[in-house]
Formats: sequence, C-alpha cells, structure tokens
Amino acid sequence: MDLKHLRYLLAVADEGTFTKAAEHLGMTQPALSRAIRSLEDAVGTALFIRAPHGAELTEAGRMLSQEARSLVESADAALTRVARFGREGPQLRVTARGCDIDVLQQLVTSYNERLPGELPARGGMVDWRVQADQVRAGEADVTLLRAPFDSRDLDSDLIRTDPRVAVLPDTHPLAGREAIHRSELAGESFPVWSHLTPAEMKYWLGTDLTDYDWQPGPLVHDTAQFIGSIRLGQGVGFLPAAHVPEHLPAGITVIPVVGLSPSQLRITWATSAISPNVARFVRHATEHTTAVVTA
Repeated sequence: MDLKHLRYLLAVADEGTFTKAAEHLGMTQPALSRAIRSLEDAVGTALFIRAPHGAELTEAGRMLSQEARSLVESADAALTRVARFGREGPQLRVTARGCDIDVLQQLVTSYNERLPGELPARGGMVDWRVQADQVRAGEADVTLLRAPFDSRDLDSDLIRTDPRVAVLPDTHPLAGREAIHRSELAGESFPVWSHLTPAEMKYWLGTDLTDYDWQPGPLVHDTAQFIGSIRLGQGVGFLPAAHVPEHLPAGITVIPVVGLSPSQLRITWATSAISPNVARFVRHATEHTTAVVTA
C-alpha cells in the first residue's frame, strides 16, 4: 500500500462511483477497481459497499478515509513547501490579511533583526478566504488569523486581543452616543459576509455571546463593501478597533460596544509542521508582539 492507493480511496469516496472517480483520476474503471481491491486485501476488510449505481464507504472505509485525507494533505503540503523552496529560495513565508499588515511587518522585521543567522522571514498579504487553506497546503508557513476560523489541521497561539466597535451610519439614532450595549442593536440589519461558517457568522453579528435578533442586509465580500453598505444606511456592523481607518469615511460613526466579544489575533501554523524555523518564529511572535490591547 502506498500514497496513491489512499488517493484512489478518497476519489471514490468523494465522487460516489468508481466510474466518476476513474474519470477524475484519469485512469480506467477496471484499473481503479483492482487498486481498491488491493487496498482492501492489504487492510483485511471491505472499504466500500458496491451497488449498481454507486459505492458507499463501510465503517472501516470511513475510518481509513479520515486518516487518509490527513496523510494525503500533509504529503501534498510537504511537496508544495519543497517546490516553493526551489522557486523562492530558503525563507519562512508569513502571511496576514491587509488589515493586520502592521503587526505582520513588526513581527517579520523584529524576527530578522533579532535572529540574523536563522532562515529569514518574508511577509506577504493574503485573501482572508484562503488564508488558512494556504497554510494547510504548504503555500505559507505561518499566518496571522483573526478568530474564529476553521482550525482543522491547524495549531495557533494568541498574540493580540482587540476590543470591537460598532460601525454605524452617522444618521443612526445611536450615532451620538459615547458607548452602547450590544442589546441596543437587537433587530438591526447587518451586512452579511460571504463564505462564513456558522461560528464565524455569529461572531460577526455579535450573537456569539447572546443570541440577539437581527435582519440580513446586503451580501458583502470585502471591507470596502462592508463599509459602503453601512454608509448607505443598509445596516450596522462591528469591526476590531485596530481595523478602523485613521480617517473615517464620510457618513460613518464608530462607537465602543459593551457586551461584545473581543477580536483575537492568533499566529497559526499547520499541525503537521515540524520545522524548527516555524517553532522559532511562533515563539518570537508570542514573546515579542508589540501591541496587545485588551477589551
């Protein structure tokens, strides 16, 4: 049994039939069937329930597929890291979304200055929607992620906590207040971020601590759309205080909020990563983060 047999197993499990899996893999269906039989002989049990119109994993198959997916993803990530080494040379790739670029720059600069004899760190910006996936895939070694996020196959340490603030149109009845409670925004419309998990949705709506009523506003894909919809009076929202622009756009008011969970910035790396360079950078980040704010 080798890694390709595990890829075959996952292909059949994902596609639901041997025929579709064979097409996806670029091989014949009989050859794929023989490979799966060989894998079943190796483990000593059936992995699929075969039917005329599909194939379903057995209990043993489900167990192996879970382990296999982790092994295949780890192997692919290792190959990606080696390929990146060949293209870019020896370096530690550290990423962050644009709104956390100040923290990223501070960490990368201080790390390279304090440890000039170690593998150099290089910073890069990344789309938040693929940020965690890039680390899992080996396209980045370390990233700075705002919780909550999908922590599957990832480890992380807290390096910064920021309070969150309410972002309101300046025509809102609460816009003149020095501070508000989250409950005062119950029933309001909120811009809805795309591609969020249920936990992430609750966080962005401010319903992770208490389940307040809310109304769905416009679907938004980035911060510009988020701010723009609020300027137009189409909803209200929350942002980490560290992400509020120094010069607010016209028509926007920012107010501190009581009863709202804070924003956590976590340094994140792949669980499978065993590089001492990754461990060294993580240790540096947790010990030398220059700006830590508590709610």
